[in-house]
Amino acid sequence: MPDGQANASGVVGGGLDLVLALDGSGSMGAFVNLPDGSSVRRDILQQQAANALVNSLPAGSNVGVVEFQSSGFVRQTLTPIPDAGVTSAINAIVASGGTDIRDGIVTADGELDANGRAGTSKQILLISDGGSTQSVAVAAAAAALADGYTVNTVGFPGAANSTLAAVATAGGGTFVNFSNNPQDIVDIFGGNSGGVLVGVDGVEITDPDGNTFAGTVDALGNFKVPAYNLKLGANTWTAVATFSDQTTATSSLTLFGTTNGGGGNPTAPIPLPASGLLLGLALAGFGVARRRRG
Repeated sequence: MPDGQANASGVVGGGLDLVLALDGSGSMGAFVNLPDGSSVRRDILQQQAANALVNSLPAGSNVGVVEFQSSGFVRQTLTPIPDAGVTSAINAIVASGGTDIRDGIVTADGELDANGRAGTSKQILLISDGGSTQSVAVAAAAAALADGYTVNTVGFPGAANSTLAAVATAGGGTFVNFSNNPQDIVDIFGGNSGGVLVGVDGVEITDPDGNTFAGTVDALGNFKVPAYNLKLGANTWTAVATFSDQTTATSSLTLFGTTNGGGGNPTAPIPLPASGLLLGLALAGFGVARRRRG
């Protein structure tokens, strides 16, 4: 227990609500060859990637799972992670049926409407290896963006990349094409190879002592600051994000260290563990800044 009390001011995000819209079409049963000479079914690769992503997300994240085939349906409502139900829902998606990207987005949009939390960053991440009617899929993504939800898309081998790119553009998100390098999917989704899925190239953080360093960013742009001994009074961190379109945005967080009024040492620093200052908060502020600038 810290010897004091920490209060935050400024733009503080309320966590992440993420709906995974996963492809359950018949073509996901096809095998893809990996550079190491092995092969894997697309639906199994999707399961591995989605689980890696969920396992890398920070505390405070809620995850829902939507499957789309010829239509879309919710396999798991938005649920705080870690949760076995999320993992089971991801692993239950196997190849069958058609590919209705529009209905996948509409269903994910509806899940965020029904169970999204106030103040969170709300994201849809859609994975597909196929095509769909572009105009209706783009319209669904635009409607989700109008509701305040960002739509990101990921292309597996065989995907209609032009459609997925158009959907991401309409949804205010990012399209990542894994058609030619499927072996990278699990590493990037797990945050182990430096790649991100949401257009954040990097984050530079300045701590209250004026030290500046690069933050390690996971696949969805979340990052943490190192442990810090909170001083009495104002302690301010500033984070500057650089995006793939070369724009930048800045967000800050101030924590106030105070004595506890009950015999505590008024000059003692308050230890603040890294887990106590999750600056995934900055992503919500950065997103607002980007939309305003656009």
